Amino acid sequence: MNADRSPSRRTDYPDPNAGPHPSEPLPSRGAMIAFAALPAATVAALSFPTAAAVALAAVCGAVAGVAIHRRYPGAVERTVRLPDDGGAVREA
Repeated sequence: MNADRSPSRRTDYPDPNAGPHPSEPLPSRGAMIAFAALPAATVAALSFPTAAAVALAAVCGAVAGVAIHRRYPGAVERTVRLPDDGGAVREA
């Protein structure tokens, strides 16, 4: 065996999946919280346009509904026919 070489090639390179060396200091608590919140912040930032569009559509629909109801107050009763109180139960 050659004295310049390690007895095993597996020990030539450190394990890339191993954790930090025990003597290395851990990151600060703020850095860990910021790193943990990064995925949630990314999802919130990317979903903002969709949420804004849904909110705008809801407001526009409410304004249009109020305008239609003011102009045609009986439109809903004419288009969506609900049974009367006694209409659901029929007597033989």
